[in-house]
Amino acid sequence: MKSLVAVGVYQPAWQDGRKRRTLGPDEDVATLAVSAGDLLHAHLDKVKRVILITRVPDALLGTISEVVLEGLGLKSNTPVEERLGGAPSVLDALLSGADGTLVIAIDPVAPAGAGAVLVGKGSISLEFLGAERFTMPVRTRLSSELSDRVYDDPRLLRERGWRRAAGSLTTASCTVIAGLTEKESHELSATFNSAGSAVQAAATIFGIASMIDEHGAGSLVALEGGLGIAATVNVSPGATVERDLPAPLNAPASWTPRAPGSIPVSVAAYERAFEAKVGFKVGVCECGQSSYPPRIRCTNCGLTGGTRLVPMTKDGVIYSLVRIHTPVPGRYVPYSLALVEVEDRGIRALVHVTDDGGTAAIGCKGRLVLRRIAVRDGISDYGFALRVNGESCEK
Repeated sequence: MKSLVAVGVYQPAWQDGRKRRTLGPDEDVATLAVSAGDLLHAHLDKVKRVILITRVPDALLGTISEVVLEGLGLKSNTPVEERLGGAPSVLDALLSGADGTLVIAIDPVAPAGAGAVLVGKGSISLEFLGAERFTMPVRTRLSSELSDRVYDDPRLLRERGWRRAAGSLTTASCTVIAGLTEKESHELSATFNSAGSAVQAAATIFGIASMIDEHGAGSLVALEGGLGIAATVNVSPGATVERDLPAPLNAPASWTPRAPGSIPVSVAAYERAFEAKVGFKVGVCECGQSSYPPRIRCTNCGLTGGTRLVPMTKDGVIYSLVRIHTPVPGRYVPYSLALVEVEDRGIRALVHVTDDGGTAAIGCKGRLVLRRIAVRDGISDYGFALRVNGESCEK
């Protein structure tokens, strides 16, 4: 039996024409992972290992693990494992993870969302019930061709895949099925996870969250293709879910920038600024002077190389604001740039406003969140953006 310390779920603010949550122009797998993991900030000092799980293969390329560790303020030597998988892979990671394992499931494709769970001594328990696997060839690659051939007949996948696995694992007392659409789960007469519309990796964590809301016990079945894993979930009094589910904003038909071309990248500059930008850290000189971005030479005492990086609070207020309408390479316009006064250091940081529904104004309060601020030569450049608290803007 495994127990869970904390559970957090996150969904982007934007929604498409089908009312499904979708990524904004400055979000990707790394920012989703940090948004979900940061919901457990009160417990991150207990993290000994991180497992990142997604169903999108390309999402695991590059420096995702480094961005997640720095964005969450974890030690750079924390072991990170990247897995390709869906709902069953997440449930398996939770059932097999040692205490201190932070499991983050990311769904970058609509319906988009992410969930984070910390394994350890807590008020939520999981116990393995069973597993079934029915495999079939749905993707092939011929030796004489470079392209894949996919056999994705929906009826075949239903009858020989998840429906067959679900038939072996679900019972009359089944509480939640994760990994299926609402229509598919209704075919099994199962309670759909109405707490979120995730149907890939994050579906397992959204399913656990919905069971915590009921403060009871039941079984959770995670399905994908012909693979299914089932576990019982028991929730003790006092268990809660940390949520970041913003009010929906209607996304445009396309986030494609209007200006052609791209801005070149300097990998050396990217590396030098990485810790301060992704960790949102201020440079503090030996004389006490603070600077952001951190300066090599202190403007107060003139000392060179005497600064250390210190994490800043992520709460701030808009000191100045400008709306950009001129198209620039790599950016969707219009967007807002804000000079934000960070509360604990008196630092003013120039950042863009994310999830901008038009409510941002001077004096608005908000929280700085990790976002992909640009893509240069195919390299994602990360930094912090301000997400405005709409209530703080009301006159």
